Amino acid sequence: MRRTIRRIGFTTAVAAVLAWTPGSGARAADPYPAATLCGPGFSAVDQDPIHDAATGRLLGTVHLLHNPFTGYGCTVTLKSAYAGVLTRTQVYLAPEASTSVVDEGHRLWAAGPVRGYVGGGCAIWGGAMTDPAGVLHRHDRANPAIGGAVTCF
Repeated sequence: MRRTIRRIGFTTAVAAVLAWTPGSGARAADPYPAATLCGPGFSAVDQDPIHDAATGRLLGTVHLLHNPFTGYGCTVTLKSAYAGVLTRTQVYLAPEASTSVVDEGHRLWAAGPVRGYVGGGCAIWGGAMTDPAGVLHRHDRANPAIGGAVTCF
């Protein structure tokens, strides 16, 4: 009986690793889901796409998540285009009662996660990325006056 349980556990573990391995089917373009990057207890609140302004092509998505047990928010920018290619990718979270947190750099798949205490207040969040030519593209709801979208919890 123990041998059967171990074999089932091993088979399940191998299947899980294969499902999350980059290059294996549908997971190849998104090897790191936002909820996985933010950690346990975080659930999706909002998301906003990043499009190439000239072509309309989807380049990536900025995700906002929240953990209601801790009061923390989390943001992640996941690349859709140029995944696996080093391009400048950014994500930020600016809770109203705290300092803003930014993760920016040349990334293969994603920027973030960045976390900040949002409690029951509001936060400005967003992200951006460049294409291989270095042209900067911001998320669709980026407000030039404040730099991002506002969400209240």
